[in-house]
Amino acid sequence: MTKAEQFAALVSDVAREVVRRRSSDACCGDLTLEQYETLRTVSGEERATIGSLSKALGVDISTMSRNVSVLERNGYLVRVRGEDDGRIVRVSLTSQGRGALQTLRCGERDVLGDVYERLPPPDRAAVMTALRALRACLLEEGAGATACCSPVSIRKRTS
Repeated sequence: MTKAEQFAALVSDVAREVVRRRSSDACCGDLTLEQYETLRTVSGEERATIGSLSKALGVDISTMSRNVSVLERNGYLVRVRGEDDGRIVRVSLTSQGRGALQTLRCGERDVLGDVYERLPPPDRAAVMTALRALRACLLEEGAGATACCSPVSIRKRTS
């Protein structure tokens, strides 16, 4: 296995384990992980819209619209038409939504805190530096970034 293949396998293993830990039923109460992430994203955006949430969470606008509808129906979010432009619909947390974010146990700190504590203290800074670099590379658009499964170029054989 090449170094690149080892890297890909390690990152995939870590990602799967993080998702598994965050998806536990005890984590988010009566919310799905996706609903919790929506609430968290709304809380971090001053002027959230279905479009901005869709982009931030990497899901279809129709999926985000359904998710917001469920959260609104259950009292976690409210939609308000823009005062300046009625075509724009803003999404914001209700007091119930803010309360859910404060009390639910879906945070990375809660889910992965034990992992951090098990890292040898002298290695923690290096791991944090490596994770920041990895995140920067994953979030980088353009600048040589290629599609995940683009075809491998085949060199012409010369005889």
